Amino acid sequence: MISESFDARGGLTHVDRLDFTRGNPLRAVRRMAWPTVKLHADDSTLTFTSRTGSDTLEHFHVTALAHRPLYGRFPLPATAVSFEVEGRDEVLLFWTPRAGAVLRALEKLGWDAEDAAP
Repeated sequence: MISESFDARGGLTHVDRLDFTRGNPLRAVRRMAWPTVKLHADDSTLTFTSRTGSDTLEHFHVTALAHRPLYGRFPLPATAVSFEVEGRDEVLLFWTPRAGAVLRALEKLGWDAEDAAP
């Protein structure tokens, strides 16, 4: 049986969980590595690969959500996918113009992914 998977290119930012929940989007954008990261996903793992190394996340530890920055009080279209990993004090932001497509592909593979409309 052939395993389903997908690949996407983008940037990756590691943001402290407290900074992320309190909201400082400019700090996250300044720390972004663009577009040097490749995301490879299958039904059990997510792997972020760059020239400096790789990071693999297991399926049962991850929640993926659309990251919608705010302009004043108004949400903008999703420009990143946030990955909250159980047991880590940071949130991973995968920056891509195809955030909706990444979330749909993750959901199709059985990941806990949600693209709530603004």
